[in-house]
Amino acid sequence: MKYFDPDNGAWQEMRPGDSRSQHMDLDAISMSSASVIAEQSSNQRGLYRSKSTSSKYSLKSNGTDGGAGSGIMRLTKGMSTRQRKRVILKNGNVNLQKEHVSKRRQRFLQDIFTTMVDIQWRYNLMVFAMGFLLSWLGFALIWWLICMAHGDFDHVGDENWKPCVADVHDFATAFLFSVETQHTIGYGSRCTSEECPEAIFIMCVQSITGVMIQCFMAGIVFAKLSRPKNRSQTLMFSRYACVCLRDGRLCFLFRVGDMRKSHIIGATISALVIRRKTTLEGEVIPYYHTLLDVRFDNGGDSVFLIWPATIVHEINESSPFYNKSAQDMLKERYEVVVILEGTIESTGQSIQARSSYIGTEILWGHRFDQVVSFRKETGEYLVNYSKFNATNEVQTPLCSARDFYEYQRILSEATKSPVFVNPPDNSTTSSSIRDGYQRSISSPDGRTSVTKGIEPSAETPLLTEPPNSSTDC
Repeated sequence: MKYFDPDNGAWQEMRPGDSRSQHMDLDAISMSSASVIAEQSSNQRGLYRSKSTSSKYSLKSNGTDGGAGSGIMRLTKGMSTRQRKRVILKNGNVNLQKEHVSKRRQRFLQDIFTTMVDIQWRYNLMVFAMGFLLSWLGFALIWWLICMAHGDFDHVGDENWKPCVADVHDFATAFLFSVETQHTIGYGSRCTSEECPEAIFIMCVQSITGVMIQCFMAGIVFAKLSRPKNRSQTLMFSRYACVCLRDGRLCFLFRVGDMRKSHIIGATISALVIRRKTTLEGEVIPYYHTLLDVRFDNGGDSVFLIWPATIVHEINESSPFYNKSAQDMLKERYEVVVILEGTIESTGQSIQARSSYIGTEILWGHRFDQVVSFRKETGEYLVNYSKFNATNEVQTPLCSARDFYEYQRILSEATKSPVFVNPPDNSTTSSSIRDGYQRSISSPDGRTSVTKGIEPSAETPLLTEPPNSSTDC
């Protein structure tokens, strides 16, 4: 096993019998992390914000250890002006343009209802206005032709002449009669007569056409207003994601919340990473999707969204971030897409809310603040949404999860100390001790030293537990 010797500035071979202190291990990994951050700060000045530079070699560079920190992954104003590649925008819209689609307009017209629901409101209003206007003008032209063919315009004012439509003597009056017929206004002066059967037929057709247009318009307006997309606007995703330690494991965290009192039924959360991948055959897949194993507390991917929930992805061997350090997470191009799905309690419709995080939106060494508190005066729980995106700095190693777990393993092996048992009492015979501990050695102070891994017999006292090793690297 190799370790870094800070005195010689080189990696040394660690033999099984060698003894090394915990501080030497800390300095070894700290120096490699400090060199990474130093190189990063020289190449990408302004991307990292430092609390203090008093600590030369410290793995707790993102902690609140009296200012002995280095490099917080915080986006500066200068970085916000750069155009970052992302598939899913922060508001959940897909950043995608489709072109060169064969028979595109024909395909959209075949599903006209969905097309009308998907387009923007201004285009809907324009289509409805044009539809009503064209129908009025079209039927006005038909009424004008009927009256002209019957000769009503030649007998204006003749009391002995019975026209097809009373009080229609030009195109303007025909247009007014068309509007009155289609919307069943009926002012009373203009009406059809039994003189022209074609006029009666056209009156029925126009009435049916007017009802169909109004029903179509009402259906589209109702569908647009009741779309689950509008409900997703009240579902919130945190602006930033965090990477920190939880129970000694590096975890990727983000937060979701629902501001409405009506909850999402059967809410489930999922996440995936979009990044570049090269196969063994040399094929380059520019946008390869990798699913992330996410969970809410201990409930799997099911989320009880009564208040903001912190979703956790443990960075383990199966995680795509297993070999990524703090610098790699910032420099590499990737996108973490998070998806929340469920059923709206009030309408029963399915809903999907989306958001994404890129490298500059992931805060390494941060943890979300608590937003839920209890108010004793009213006996209610209070959710403070002003802290929904608030984070605080915590002690987190800057190395990758793989290096951190390997360091923890080496540290636990290097800090193993002998374990002692108490002297035997009168009821314990020397033969039972000799049979139970063949490898035991008597120490000068009267205690018996044994190596780890030997199980005591039923007659011997219990072993004292060795001190726990630190989880910080």
